[in-house]
Amino acid sequence: MTNGANRIAEHTVQLMMDYGQFCIDGGFGDPDCELDLLDQASAQRPCAGDGTALLVLSPHQNNFEMSITVQVWDDRPPNDRDDWQQICEGRLGVDSDGTLSISSPPGTWADPCPVPPGDYLIEVSGRGFVSYGWPGTTTPGDIWRIRLWPDDGGDLLPHRQWDMPGYGIPENLPISERTAAEDFVDEDWVLLMDSTGSRRIRATDLEAEMARTEWGGEPIPELSEQFSAAELARFDRPLAEAIAAMDEPTLRRLARRCAVKVCELAGIAERPWVAPALTALNEGRRPLPAPFDDMEIAFGRLDEEEFGPAQDRSRQLVASIGVSRRSQTNPFDIGPVHRPHFALSTIEHAMDPDALTAAIDALHTAAVTFGADAPVLFAEIGREFGSAS
Repeated sequence: MTNGANRIAEHTVQLMMDYGQFCIDGGFGDPDCELDLLDQASAQRPCAGDGTALLVLSPHQNNFEMSITVQVWDDRPPNDRDDWQQICEGRLGVDSDGTLSISSPPGTWADPCPVPPGDYLIEVSGRGFVSYGWPGTTTPGDIWRIRLWPDDGGDLLPHRQWDMPGYGIPENLPISERTAAEDFVDEDWVLLMDSTGSRRIRATDLEAEMARTEWGGEPIPELSEQFSAAELARFDRPLAEAIAAMDEPTLRRLARRCAVKVCELAGIAERPWVAPALTALNEGRRPLPAPFDDMEIAFGRLDEEEFGPAQDRSRQLVASIGVSRRSQTNPFDIGPVHRPHFALSTIEHAMDPDALTAAIDALHTAAVTFGADAPVLFAEIGREFGSAS
């Protein structure tokens, strides 16, 4: 490895990644071979390639806003493997179109990246993981980097998988033997990995399966445009269905109730500058009194009270990263959060001009604030708003 490598191009794209996998193709790849690559990657994690495409498994089941930085170098770039949780290397050809494509099932694509034609060594690195499988949200925040440099015939460095605290590394899956009949089926198949284990489903069924997985059942049409609604429905289906049937005054009352409960939980409801805002919110008055007529100012005041003047915080740690306690049964339990900050966010959500958005976003933020006690919140809201069984 040389020390004089130069980066000659860089692009950042965003991918709607799902089903724990994405594929990188330089134009020579055959989509019909991706299932074989998936089998190989599952048998020898975390990736598999054939020189025309590289399929990478992500620890997260999904990230609908996954950021990927693509870099082209003139030689093997500096080694910074210790900065990444997952790393894999392979070989990849880029055809005369000079385009790198990144995709994920069921048919989502990132913007194409211009890469000079040629044969490359490719390194794919990821970090920011919170758990294997369902990460508790559709936007868990993991980021990825792809680095390419001319293939000089050198050896590939060994792969690295994320060793999740308290869990470890998932086991490889043996490659299943296909029947002769499967070889003649026209439909593509994919390996689906979820909380029930691994199973094959037809690619044509992926969209419907994804929707049922996201919603914990059939999607609720009235909530389909609400970003956080699927997670709420998966956790408390009766409450989500009740919200879908609520009129605007009830939705507003639900949003206000969440804001008040979270402010009480966070211990800020009685602060002299917060209490008048909650009173105005409950009375339906707009705009809220200062500083809540400008949420940036309100958050600034909270930060000053919590962490001191801004000029004194240059070396102060105001956030921490710990092992997530998130589970399939309570996706809102993401570990310690700064509750006062989330409480102000809930007030902001409750003031959204759209009543349904206000209710959904306020409830979701309140649930994350309650964390391990989210079931208590949902039980109280369910009793108050008539959805408790």
